[in-house]
Amino acid sequence: MKTDNIKVLVVDDDVIERKSIKRELTLKYSEYQVMEASTAEEAFVYIKNMSFDVIIIDYHMPQINGIEAIINLRTMAHLKHTAIVMISNNNDEQLMLDCINAGAQDFLLKSDVTENQLARTILQSRKRHELELQLQDSYQQVKHLAERDKLTGLHNRYYFDEALTRMLAYQKRTPDELIAVILFDLDKFKHINDTFGHEVGDKLLVAASQRILKILRGDELFARFGGDEFVLACAHLKTIRQIKGVIRRLTKAFTTPFSVDGHYLYCTSSIGVAISPINGYTGEELLKMADIAMYRAKKSSQKRYCLFEDNMQEAFLRKYKIESELRQAIKKNEFRMNYQPIVDVNTNKIIGAESLIRWPNGKTSKSPGEFIPIAEEAGLIQVIGKWVLQEVISYISNLLGEKKRDLYISINVSPCQLSDKRFTAFVESLLKSYKVPASSIVFEITETALLNEDATTLEALTSLHELGIRIALDDFGTGFSSISHLLICPINIVKVDKSIIQHITQAYSNHRSMLEGLAYMLNKLDIRIIAEGVETKQQAKLCMETGIELIQGYFYYKPVNEDDLYLLLDKVEEKTVN
Repeated sequence: MKTDNIKVLVVDDDVIERKSIKRELTLKYSEYQVMEASTAEEAFVYIKNMSFDVIIIDYHMPQINGIEAIINLRTMAHLKHTAIVMISNNNDEQLMLDCINAGAQDFLLKSDVTENQLARTILQSRKRHELELQLQDSYQQVKHLAERDKLTGLHNRYYFDEALTRMLAYQKRTPDELIAVILFDLDKFKHINDTFGHEVGDKLLVAASQRILKILRGDELFARFGGDEFVLACAHLKTIRQIKGVIRRLTKAFTTPFSVDGHYLYCTSSIGVAISPINGYTGEELLKMADIAMYRAKKSSQKRYCLFEDNMQEAFLRKYKIESELRQAIKKNEFRMNYQPIVDVNTNKIIGAESLIRWPNGKTSKSPGEFIPIAEEAGLIQVIGKWVLQEVISYISNLLGEKKRDLYISINVSPCQLSDKRFTAFVESLLKSYKVPASSIVFEITETALLNEDATTLEALTSLHELGIRIALDDFGTGFSSISHLLICPINIVKVDKSIIQHITQAYSNHRSMLEGLAYMLNKLDIRIIAEGVETKQQAKLCMETGIELIQGYFYYKPVNEDDLYLLLDKVEEKTVN
């Protein structure tokens, strides 16, 4: 360490002691520049106007002791590189430790002060202080790495959890204030990653975080949780209206596209909000509830944010339980197939049947109307759908092989399956493997599969149709119906939803008039029509009068298992022959 121009401030109310220290340093060592102060107040005036390498201060000073003096000195930012040496006549070891712990680099007894000892102490203190600063800088760097997200520079989850805990603890002293935890992610971020590459995706995350930082007011806690998920915690709020103001600013940040490597990327966000103390008191509770609310916002087509409500958790937990049970059901092969016959009313002959998945061991739910959408959301429908296809096509092979029946089975197909480019090839391989003609298969799709007019979906339907598989449009009339679907897509059959059928018996029913017009139009387009949910003789009669010849419903047959369908077909065929 260089010793040129070492500036030393000696603070001691004893003028003799002060002069003695100055003399010991300056007589032999010309590099020392020594200033004197007789009180702490005088020392602070010097310190304010000058910089020093070392401060030597007496522990026993008027109005202030050494510990207090060290604490005051260590709060002064411009003294960061100044070493402090405490001197005293008191040789109490605890006092020495207290001074060191307060921030002094050394403690020296006045009786030990000699020119050599004093110089050595100053050099050692400076070196020790230099090492302490290096250690502190290293600690700050490690702390920064531990608390910051490497990509965006934002705080990470570890820091956020700790800071939110402190924020919530402080809130207990101000119970009239609210804390909002706002969780959000970027919609369709995976699609952007897959289309433009992960480098562009990373740059988008950085751009999004920088844009959000600009609209914040500075006292919010902002962190990245990983992937495309971010979180805000806002304190000192008085009303829900203030929280909605934060959400509006956040939403507005995504209204203009992001320019990344020459690409203009339009990106929205789904936002979930939980509020303390309304929704919970701990960080873990609030984050879980904000996650549930974000999930609801993502599924909503109406708005991009959602505030947590009490009934959300119950619905979320129910979905979570069903999803967990579905995963076990797939492993244990717990699903079964039932079949509901479709009847030609002119001949009373069964011309086909709809295959219906059943889950007899389902604990939380056995309803396909509930567990199938959950399977779609959880990405399980592909596995379940493949099982259904193999099960049904294998069954058709046995059903047709025995008596060469002229019969078809319809299979419900999810939009998720149609979006898989390998779907058609998989179906074709099953047909060949089980030697089943494509004409004995009908795929039933809902109109939701056609809403976005996705090119992959339309291509899949066309390919399946070219194989000889017929396409049926299911649940027609439930709210999404569009005549254009009948013209654009290769539709062979339309199944009128039971919600229409069950109203046609009412006097002057608009449902009946609509059904008559629909049947006339479809017959003109050479599209067959099936009435679903026919439960009474009168409904069956009116369907026949409107020109509908194919009926499916409890009035004729309920869904039956595989063995019972065999028996039923034999019985109907025998009755028809006789």
